Amino acid sequence: MRMGKDLRLGAWSGSGTPASKEAGVPLRRPGLRATPWALVWLVGWGLIQTPLLWAQENSITETPPASQEAPADDPSPLKDLQWNGHVAVSYNHNFNSHFNTFRVFDEGARQVTLHQAEFWLEKPSTAESPIGFGADVVLGSDAKKIHATGLGSADDTFDLTQAYITYKVPVGAGLDLKFGKFVTLHGAEVIRRPGNFHISRSILFGYAIPFTHTGLMATYPFSDRFTVTLGVVNGWDNVTDNNTGKSLHGMVTVLPLKDLTLTVGGTWGPEQAYTNGPKRSLIDVVATYKPVPPLTLIVNVDYGVEANAVPDETGGSKTARWYGAAGYVLYDLDVRWSVGLRGEFFIDREGFRLGWTDPATGLPARCDLWELTGTVRYKVVDRLWASLEYRHDFANHPVFDGGAAALKKAQGTVLVELIYLMK
Repeated sequence: MRMGKDLRLGAWSGSGTPASKEAGVPLRRPGLRATPWALVWLVGWGLIQTPLLWAQENSITETPPASQEAPADDPSPLKDLQWNGHVAVSYNHNFNSHFNTFRVFDEGARQVTLHQAEFWLEKPSTAESPIGFGADVVLGSDAKKIHATGLGSADDTFDLTQAYITYKVPVGAGLDLKFGKFVTLHGAEVIRRPGNFHISRSILFGYAIPFTHTGLMATYPFSDRFTVTLGVVNGWDNVTDNNTGKSLHGMVTVLPLKDLTLTVGGTWGPEQAYTNGPKRSLIDVVATYKPVPPLTLIVNVDYGVEANAVPDETGGSKTARWYGAAGYVLYDLDVRWSVGLRGEFFIDREGFRLGWTDPATGLPARCDLWELTGTVRYKVVDRLWASLEYRHDFANHPVFDGGAAALKKAQGTVLVELIYLMK
């Protein structure tokens, strides 16, 4: 849930009324009797006090005490700086073997894994301070899975996930520009583990969409319910482009109802090395609905296609297609306990995204996957979360590692995770 991410606050206010007003009694002040001596006394008092009041006012205007000075705006460009970080550690057990098949971020089973020690900081662009920036670094096993080409090797446990500069152009409601490396607009889940409810990631997140892009994006809110983002990027998960073409990357966000958010995004452009000819296209749709405060419903649908992507039986190439859908039901039982369920399917028609090959021909072939995941989360303290998950994966072929036995058409796993937030 490229979500947030989540706390509740309570407030109370009150007011008081003077007892005299409640009783309907008018407030009065006793006056002076209009005698000649009283008039003389008033005139004399005014002649003495008026010069003193003028002097006092001039003194306050010229040299106000430090305690009465109006607070000046912080001139620092970093006054709006935001930051946070977390550590995520898990243990998972596979009932078949020590390896989880088609699980991008938790391949290793029957072991403790340090997934992320992540730190991020961001200075948002505002109308008062239009220049901003952001940076996000990840240490741990997850870093090896999200590297962009040209920035980090496959075995490097450090990843510069985001590094960008932003600028708010003073046009209408404000045109937000972002230039650099940033996470994709697509998907219902995100790289930062606290932003996901389940421990394991969905098949769609791992195989249907990209993780990051490098380029330029522009976002403009036409209204409170309609926002458009459009950009030009190198492509999927690459800092160093593998061709001279560029890809279009964008998303439309619509709020048709107060508690319903709909995003429709897409990426289109050349992704094959040394050629700008065949194009890769992706459509990503995410709908999030909160019918009541404790309940969140999410649906994610992806469809991708790329021309001349996989070899065929004639020695040539053919178009690859992949598609799938995932549904989420998340419910907060109280301030500490939450439960969630996820179900999804993913169809890789030509074996392009999963890389499964037909044992008979040795060529990439269709592979269908399904999975069902149930998770319980407990907030130990405000910044420490503990989660327990059971997940069951299915396939139309024997594709899952069976350990000493043959390949299997299903695998079951149990995962336990702890996440500590810095703030």
